Amino acid sequence: MSSDWDLPRISTDFTYRGIETAFLENESLRIMVLPGKGGDVIEFRDKRTDVDVLFHTDHNWLPPTERVVPTVDPTGWHDSYPGGWQVNLPVAGYTDGFAGTPYGLHGESALLPWNAEIVQDDPEAVALGLSVELVRYPFSIERTLTLPAGESALRVEERVTNDGGVELEYVWQQHLALGRPLVGPAARLDVPAATGVSEPYDPSHENNRLLGDATFEWPNAPALDGDGTVDLGEFPPTDATIHDVAYATDLDAGWYAVTNPELDLGFGFTFPTDPFECLWYWQAFGGDADSPYFNRNYTAGLEPTTAYPSAGLPDAQRENGTMKTIEPGETLEATYTAVTYRGHDAVSAITPDGTVTGR
Repeated sequence: MSSDWDLPRISTDFTYRGIETAFLENESLRIMVLPGKGGDVIEFRDKRTDVDVLFHTDHNWLPPTERVVPTVDPTGWHDSYPGGWQVNLPVAGYTDGFAGTPYGLHGESALLPWNAEIVQDDPEAVALGLSVELVRYPFSIERTLTLPAGESALRVEERVTNDGGVELEYVWQQHLALGRPLVGPAARLDVPAATGVSEPYDPSHENNRLLGDATFEWPNAPALDGDGTVDLGEFPPTDATIHDVAYATDLDAGWYAVTNPELDLGFGFTFPTDPFECLWYWQAFGGDADSPYFNRNYTAGLEPTTAYPSAGLPDAQRENGTMKTIEPGETLEATYTAVTYRGHDAVSAITPDGTVTGR
């Protein structure tokens, strides 16, 4: 027998660390969103297991002040990074300049306050509408987060419009970071990719186990020490000291899954491969020695993105043909599903609506 507590609920009447906050909830999931800071999703809690699948930073992150935009210094983005799930536009990765403006790390969309309104609140579903206009780039962004009754799936519709009068380059990213206890040695990562590319590491990079600037058959990446390969479908011990970045490309379909049989819990995410043609995999397993992490985080950043790599923006993306453009007045649309599931040791497919098939 169901009760009113089983019905989906939504509220925008909260604040967290002084930031406007919204909650979407049904019998399966509890979702916490920060409209006042990038529209970040900072809690994705599976109620059956009481596990929040997202990563939460260890450092004392600060809410951005109103209308903050980034500078060339990449620490500005990290200063206000709580973990979780961000939308990064008009760039993802690091650049000293893009279209005549300094951007630093990951653009500006995650550092701005977004407008929020409840667009559905009934027994069938609840939905939160979010919107923002960027400051340094003529992009307007709209997102609708919908949590249906009776499902352990959040559906997100996103629209990006070029309000400028010229064709513009962009890198669009869903910046999701997953953490403990979902991510760990008992878990498995499945991605339907044919090819992997490792980051062309800077000489100052520390703690990588992967050979840099290598192309390989996913998920078996060449090891730095020359001793075989590293299976990127497996997660290292929690006391590891590893910091790597790789890109899953030549995707057969737009999804990934992290499954932890010990918890009887998995998390899956679906996305359109046009324009999100690659999946960035940030592997910060106790080895990101730079500020603000200092080897404290155990994190799997699994980030559908329209271009790669994360460095050398925009020249590297132009050279490998992954940089994309949007015409004046054009609107790009994408739909994603984030889902939790049970009863699988590994995953062979996830449909766009979040139906999971085990293997």
